[in-house]
Amino acid sequence: MRYISVWLWAALGGAVLQFVALGSNFYVIHGKGGDSTEDAWLGLPHASDLILASAVITVLAVTLAARGRSPLRGRNVGLVVALIALLATAQVVYRMFVPPFGCLTYNCGTTSQADVTILTGMWIALVGCGLALLGGLGHAFSAAARRTTAAPSLAPQQAGMTPWLGVGALGLVVAFVAPFTVFKAYNVAGFFGAKGSSKFGGWLSLPHTSSLVLALTIVGLLVVLSAARRRAPLSPAALGAAMGMLAFIVAARELFRISQPPFSSAGGASNVKVGAITTLPAFWVGFAAAVIATIAGIVQVVLYYRESVAEEESRSSPLTAGRVEAETAA
Repeated sequence: MRYISVWLWAALGGAVLQFVALGSNFYVIHGKGGDSTEDAWLGLPHASDLILASAVITVLAVTLAARGRSPLRGRNVGLVVALIALLATAQVVYRMFVPPFGCLTYNCGTTSQADVTILTGMWIALVGCGLALLGGLGHAFSAAARRTTAAPSLAPQQAGMTPWLGVGALGLVVAFVAPFTVFKAYNVAGFFGAKGSSKFGGWLSLPHTSSLVLALTIVGLLVVLSAARRRAPLSPAALGAAMGMLAFIVAARELFRISQPPFSSAGGASNVKVGAITTLPAFWVGFAAAVIATIAGIVQVVLYYRESVAEEESRSSPLTAGRVEAETAA
């Protein structure tokens, strides 16, 4: 426990509060039809994803530090915990001032039109995120962090950067950028009774999917970076399998949202139906990129698996064994 400072314990306490908050209610919406209560997952999709990511990363950081197996130096551990907590804190504060209901639904304005009351769950989330932020920053400059060195687990076989890992990383980046940034993902006719059609980006219309794809893209890029530095925790074949699995999850999720757009009704109002929904080219490009990344991962697995089998056979062949015995006798 010499590698864990009191600050990191505080961050862990914040993570516990974050988990508690995710199971709590955040808002009461006061409408003409009466009051309705919303939790973090329905009302704050991006914020809930960030709160969960902050809590999980904090717990993982404390666990690895306690075992002396952290892949990062002590200061960097604290900074990573603080960075994710900062993003979560900023999003929670923003949503306290601008609830995601009323006109904000599906990006139709900049000011919420709903009359809402903030519940205890959101305050618990704010305290938890703040504790994780302060704990991470405090640990980064603590004595425990200064004496904690990186102890990553490295695979005995390192192939370095390969073309297939590069294609996989590029595919994951395109799979996120194309549908979930500045490009539009859907064209929806008759949204809220409009005569024409409206275009929507994937970031706001698919909050959980966009957060998942972003997280998997970051993990994939970290995998490729570790391979390029010859500091990979997995063998070349296993790295290909990891890349292929990440890309497959992205492709599967995007295919689901191509076949099942989130606009069966307008803005969550089940009595307001929409017209025809068209998936725009940017979304198809992202899906195709994820498929290519999946194939690249599979190719890396096959190539390096064959290479490892060939090496094993050459070591165990009778001719090789005879040569070894002869050299030993000489």
